[in-house]
Amino acid sequence: MPAAVPRSAEQNPDRRLPYAIENDWATVPFGSEMPQVVKNYNRPSPFIAAGGHLKEGAMAELKAQGFNTVVSLLTEEEGVSEEEAEAHAAGLNFHALGVSTTAPTRDQVRAFSKIASSPANYPILVHCASSNRVGAMWALYRFHMGVPAEIAIEEGRAAGLKTSREGAVRELMGL
Repeated sequence: MPAAVPRSAEQNPDRRLPYAIENDWATVPFGSEMPQVVKNYNRPSPFIAAGGHLKEGAMAELKAQGFNTVVSLLTEEEGVSEEEAEAHAAGLNFHALGVSTTAPTRDQVRAFSKIASSPANYPILVHCASSNRVGAMWALYRFHMGVPAEIAIEEGRAAGLKTSREGAVRELMGL
C-alpha cells in the first residue's frame, strides 16, 4: 500500500463508512452462518458481509435477505460470468474483481475501496471460494483506510484470512 496512508478519520472521513451505524442504511443480516446460501458467512461490518462459496440460486436469496451488491473475487475459470448473470437476474449490483494471486493487487484494493465506501452499494456481500481471499482483501482494505496493520490483519483473519495468504498481505503492508 502507499506509504502515505491516512491514519485518522479526520484525514480520511470515508474510514468510518462501513461502521457508521448512526446512518439509516440497510445492514447485512446478523449471524455467523447462512448454510443454505453462502459458506463461511460472517459480518466484518454492519454494511458488509464476507463469505465463501455461494450455493446454487444464492443470488435470489441474497436479494430477498436485503443485499444490494455482490462483490466476487472469483476468476473467470471459477465461473464469475455465470455469477454475474445470476446476480443481475436477481436485481443485484455485481462487481467482479477476480483475485487470482496470493493477495489482491493494489488496484483491486482501490477498486474494492470505492465499492465499499459507497453507501449506495450497501448492504454488500464480498465472497470468494472459501473466504480466504476475502480476508486478504478485507485486511488490505482496512489498512488502506488507515487502520494499523496488525489490527487490519486481525480483522482480515476474522473475515477469513488464512496463513496461506497472510505473508503476501503483510508484504503489501510493508511488514
